Amino acid sequence: MEIKKKEKAINQILLGLALKFVPLITLGLSKEYLNTLFSIYGVLISFLTLGFVLVGYGFFIKGCRLYIESKGYSSNLGWVGLLSLLGLAVLLLIPSKRNAVSLQDESSVNEPFDKINIPELFLYWIIALPVMFGLILAIFCLLNNLNFSEVSKNPTILSLLIIICYVLWGFILLKKSQKLGLDFHKIIGHENHVNLKLIVAIFAVAYAFKRGFNTLVLYNLSFILPKYVESYINEKSFTNISEMILWSFSVMILAPLIEEFIFRGIILQKWAIKWGVKAGILTSSLLFAIIHFRFDIIPLFLTSIILSILYFKTRSLITSILFHFFYNTTVAILNIIYYFSTSESKRSVFVSIQDYQASIQPLLSQRVFLIAISIPFIIYFIYKSFPKNNAIIPYYANVAKISETN
Repeated sequence: MEIKKKEKAINQILLGLALKFVPLITLGLSKEYLNTLFSIYGVLISFLTLGFVLVGYGFFIKGCRLYIESKGYSSNLGWVGLLSLLGLAVLLLIPSKRNAVSLQDESSVNEPFDKINIPELFLYWIIALPVMFGLILAIFCLLNNLNFSEVSKNPTILSLLIIICYVLWGFILLKKSQKLGLDFHKIIGHENHVNLKLIVAIFAVAYAFKRGFNTLVLYNLSFILPKYVESYINEKSFTNISEMILWSFSVMILAPLIEEFIFRGIILQKWAIKWGVKAGILTSSLLFAIIHFRFDIIPLFLTSIILSILYFKTRSLITSILFHFFYNTTVAILNIIYYFSTSESKRSVFVSIQDYQASIQPLLSQRVFLIAISIPFIIYFIYKSFPKNNAIIPYYANVAKISETN
């Protein structure tokens, strides 16, 4: 089956990437290795790392050849994988020759979620699109005699490229879902009732918890990982009006729409079918939290569980999109208020870890209070509303509703 072939190909590509890059990244972060680079120990580690890279390349090329073959082309085209990430980006963006559902896949026509390869979708996002735009930007700089390093570090250009990548990724998600037989309207469930009061109430409680918990975690991390916290608190979401507009659009509009479609509309339901509703909610929520690459993994995990419950409860993706929109919009508004209420000289002042700790200490009891009043409501809501393991996923519930109506 072409689906199984593609799954095997993606698994080999991921294994190859891990073997190629994880040892290199680990060594790059290791100060001890740099100190012993020219010793016998350093030489042995270097040869071992080279071995991992070569084996990784073997799996990677094999996966690339199998992947392009699953798209209906000659496996020899997979040798483009020798170009590493650039080659993989090319292979990912080459359109498939064959229909998504072949004669061998007819048995899975009624289970369109079975045909969705989630790692492949994320490879489009984190490799194919960034590499493609990086290459286009490099060619543009070369033709116009511009410094690629300076242009690529320009916050406005970077924000614009992120938005374009987000939009294209959303388009790819939508087109692939439709090609595999998923009905967009049944994922959205726009005909179902949206309880705005419930959304606002749960959002207020979840945001209060996030506000309190993040402050306490960041404050404690400032004693353990001061450099990380210092970098985080001095990182600016935007520094001028154009950056603010682009950032706000990305955070308030694109993130709720695209992230809810992929995490709740696709991943949650695929994994709920595969492993059961409870495991589907927990694993998709954990992925949602991890993929943000931030310290606030627990609030993100709980928020994702709440979003999943709301989707199951209302069978409408609009509900979780609105919750996500309120959540992100609140963050955006607070950032915008700070931008306009603070002078440019104060915004550009570097905040040391000592200054940060001194400013947060008086607020700790307030943040503990926020956690104390919000966590009981969150636990109660999750406990009372968590779907049963055999609950029908929203997509098929909407299919049944439409069938009854007709």
